[in-house]
Amino acid sequence: MIVVVTGATGDAGREVSALLHARGDTVVAVGTDAARLASVEANDRRIADLADVGDAMAAAHEVADGYGRVDAVLHLVGGWRGGDTAEADAWLRPRLVDSLANVIEAFEPALTASGGRLAIVSSTAVKPDAEQTSSYARAKADAEELVAELGDRLADAGGAATVFVIRSLGEEGTPAAVLAERLVDWLDSPSAEANGARLAV
Repeated sequence: MIVVVTGATGDAGREVSALLHARGDTVVAVGTDAARLASVEANDRRIADLADVGDAMAAAHEVADGYGRVDAVLHLVGGWRGGDTAEADAWLRPRLVDSLANVIEAFEPALTASGGRLAIVSSTAVKPDAEQTSSYARAKADAEELVAELGDRLADAGGAATVFVIRSLGEEGTPAAVLAERLVDWLDSPSAEANGARLAV
């Protein structure tokens, strides 16, 4: 599989890239820091600020042109700020919402063509069908809505879009290695089961 891992220099990105690379998938790691990206196990590394739609589009075109297709995007760009403030909104939304919207716009044609799939990691802070009470939960809820809409569009092509839900990442929450294993297993799951799912880890 040709798998694009965004946010590849984070803990989850590194773990999943290593697992995919070890099992023989072609891993395209995307990040903003060239020095950190160099240590990610991958076949290809791309520098891109995905909050910039131009960077996202360029990365998608380069991957599609170079490999002929894209089978999956694991969108692991993250970040956290507490509170419910304009300042927190301004810091979180480019990372959690805008980057995802740009990735979807950039990679959706290739995912549609391949019957591919996209996954994000969300949070138990999001309360479905309820008003969100923090900047972080609101941004994550908006990201989940983008994924649900993508899933509706990918369904006819046999693709899938899925939300994984954790409380936190790390020793006090979901270990990065555990999340990575779930993501890799998900790549091989039936699209009809994966599409539109909101899966607790």
